[in-house]
Amino acid sequence: MPKVSELRRVALRVPDMEAACAFYETVWAMDPGPGASGERSYRSRGENHDDLLLVPADGPGLDHLGLGVESEAGLHAIVRRVRSAGGTVLSEPAPGSRAGDLLVAAVADADGNRVELIVPSQPSGPRPIRSKRHLGHAVLWTPQATQQEAFYALLGFQVSDRTHIGMSFLRCNTDHHSLALAASRNGRRGLQHLAFDIGNIDDVMREYARIRSAGADCIWGVGRHGPGNNVFAYFRDPAGHVVEYYGDMETVESAEVAQVRYWGPEHKGDIWNIAGAPPVQFRDESPSKETP
Repeated sequence: MPKVSELRRVALRVPDMEAACAFYETVWAMDPGPGASGERSYRSRGENHDDLLLVPADGPGLDHLGLGVESEAGLHAIVRRVRSAGGTVLSEPAPGSRAGDLLVAAVADADGNRVELIVPSQPSGPRPIRSKRHLGHAVLWTPQATQQEAFYALLGFQVSDRTHIGMSFLRCNTDHHSLALAASRNGRRGLQHLAFDIGNIDDVMREYARIRSAGADCIWGVGRHGPGNNVFAYFRDPAGHVVEYYGDMETVESAEVAQVRYWGPEHKGDIWNIAGAPPVQFRDESPSKETP
């Protein structure tokens, strides 16, 4: 079955472009790209395409997710599958307008988030070196987790783990998850956080020290998650988006797993029990108190 193969980019809405650019260039250590129409693009060092896009807007939030598809035939097949299931196709496959996008189609997920399906002009290819930096995953709030899981299954995602607080971790390649859903009882939608894989525990600790010395406070971490087993450290950008550095992500080499793992209430988010409680940005509060 044709499916998406990677989380290729996350596009963020930012009200203060200069502050956001300064953060991602100097604190987050990304390389600037060409951008287009007022946008600014960035790529992780060592990556062969832009994996972060900043879009000028009145307020912060998610503009879109960009998911990689390996072929034109696969792109058309996925769009047909979404339409046949009653999903919303926002734009048909067409030549991309951004650098690195050969063909792009857009669909809306169950919550209305824009999802761009991208056939790249240059495939990302395998990542045999775990220290290669790249955009690793994004987590979305959703008030309708079952419908969201069903939508992303149409794109080829499979569930790896679930938790007692209503999170589900979805994979589209050998990484334990490239997308996760956080269930909200209070109607929250959109981005909870985005995360960059930077290699292993030593890389995470080095970046933790470097970012702290650059004046950015860590809002959660360092710790190690249960689902995915990754070592983590979380920060905030100037617009309020939560961004994570992580390493040592678990991989799933088989296309199928015998049983989805479940993490009960004994799991507090950090199996080391040193990171403390998750930050306020991860609490399921009403939309009026929501951060991006």
